[in-house]
Amino acid sequence: MTKKTFSSVPQRLPSSPTRHLARLTAAGAVFCALAATAKEVPLTGPQIRAAISGKYVTDEHHWGHKYFADGRVERLENGRQRSARWSVKGNQLCLLQPEISKDEPICYQVLRDGQKLQYKDDAQFVVYRGLVRPMPKREP
Repeated sequence: MTKKTFSSVPQRLPSSPTRHLARLTAAGAVFCALAATAKEVPLTGPQIRAAISGKYVTDEHHWGHKYFADGRVERLENGRQRSARWSVKGNQLCLLQPEISKDEPICYQVLRDGQKLQYKDDAQFVVYRGLVRPMPKREP
């Protein structure tokens, strides 16, 4: 009786330009599909208010903003505790930060992607990018 043996290592077919192009095309399709699912949606004024009022927005490393319903903001940025005021004007989130100006708030377009928010300035530069979380409990 003859014993048949099979190699556990699959035979590799010679590479061809067509096979290489097919792999690149498949990789590109996967990348495009992932990019299409990560779509930032601009928020309207009421959507901004609903997204942040009573919430905590943070990048989980460098900064965190507590947005209170009365318009107060408690900010922790790079280890510094600061206060501010927030409001919604049109379809923009406006922050009045006393260390920058006591009269003129800086307003941002807010975009949402799931639980992530981006704040963009007038030049479309992303100033803040963070996650929306429940308001942390106050320490006793």
